[in-house]
Amino acid sequence: MVNLFPNWIVKHVRKPRMDTDSWLKRPVETFIVSPKMTKMQIKEYLRKLYQLPVTAVHTINYLGKMRIDPKTGRKKKDPDYKKAYVFLKDNVGAQKPRYMPIQEQLRQEAMDAWPAKPESLLKLPGRTPAPGKEKPSES
Repeated sequence: MVNLFPNWIVKHVRKPRMDTDSWLKRPVETFIVSPKMTKMQIKEYLRKLYQLPVTAVHTINYLGKMRIDPKTGRKKKDPDYKKAYVFLKDNVGAQKPRYMPIQEQLRQEAMDAWPAKPESLLKLPGRTPAPGKEKPSES
């Protein structure tokens, strides 16, 4: 039997301080993982072991806090950790692209519906060019 993953501990943060439902419109779960794990390893770990529909992973590294032991008075350092924000598929099941409004504007139908370009405005009949922009007459 081959170990897919080393002995990594992944803790699920039950109540993260995030209010993303109003603007993000897709579920986000928070995990505390080993600082050695990469985004791809976190993604594969959650997909293979827990069958989560992971679409993206964002991570933040934290340094452990320095504390004073109340019994001995010595300084102790908590271990470093990494927090992973795991983005899951939305309720519809399709992932909405980050720049969806921009991509919709670049479609051919949207570009055809745009107002006329400045070059085409100059060619309209009855329109006079701006002062100083007249073409020199060839005579």
